[in-house]
Amino acid sequence: MSKTDIEEIKQIIGKTYELPTLPIITAQIMELTSNPETSAQDISEIISVDQALTTKVLRLANSAYYGFPQQIGTITHALVILGFEEIRNLVFTTSVIHTFSSNENSETFNHKEFWEHSLGCALAAKTIAKALRYRISGKVFIAGLIHDIGKIILDQYMHNLFVQIVKKTQQDNISIYQAEKEIMGITHAEIGAELAKNWNLPKDIEEAINFHHTPKKATIDPQLTAIIHLSDILSRMKSIGYGGDNKIPTVCPSVWKTLKLLKSDLNKTYILYFVSLFDDELKKTQNFFKIIDYQ
Repeated sequence: MSKTDIEEIKQIIGKTYELPTLPIITAQIMELTSNPETSAQDISEIISVDQALTTKVLRLANSAYYGFPQQIGTITHALVILGFEEIRNLVFTTSVIHTFSSNENSETFNHKEFWEHSLGCALAAKTIAKALRYRISGKVFIAGLIHDIGKIILDQYMHNLFVQIVKKTQQDNISIYQAEKEIMGITHAEIGAELAKNWNLPKDIEEAINFHHTPKKATIDPQLTAIIHLSDILSRMKSIGYGGDNKIPTVCPSVWKTLKLLKSDLNKTYILYFVSLFDDELKKTQNFFKIIDYQ
């Protein structure tokens, strides 16, 4: 790689103002749902300003995934039935995917399959967090959904370089993470963390993105990072979507030690237990995957 290429990469990471911004409505929803004094009406008024977003949220709320016998006709009704956290996840999912939507077909990187993998990771994280009674489970879905967002940044902003990375994974039979380190010296995890910082997301989510391949480096909330690390692996084990390579990483030993604080008898054999729980969740979410608008 030339000196020019390296400088260009540094500019992408350093000049965060050039990265996509989180839609204003989504940022407002994130803030409102974090405030215990927020009412359903407050959130409804914000979402209802965007008719397209309103339609998508109601469509998801009425999907077979939730299985409510009566039609949910308003955002306020959806908030009462589903709760603030679920609505926030729906808004965040539709907004982020739309922010990075592309009508261009890439021969090297399928965006639809990428988002399927990312959504799979988010659902796996939610499943694990529930099983372990993780105290701030609301963050795991968001962290899981955008854990690999740096790949999209590379594909859209440095497409030719990203093509080289993907080709190297295929030629050398290695992971994208390893190919990135060899070609660029930095990874999608670092780039994704910069985007999270640019979006003013909580520091623990930023950390989870940054260290989801190296969870033992986490210091702010090692448990969140450990859950995202494990969820990424579960999504790969179940072949949900495609993250750019077919590698299934080995679970970092530090993860079991970290999560043991949540469940004292936890050990590496629990991976099969989590797979079983995730299987059950996937049976409920097939329709959810189908109605997410990936374009």
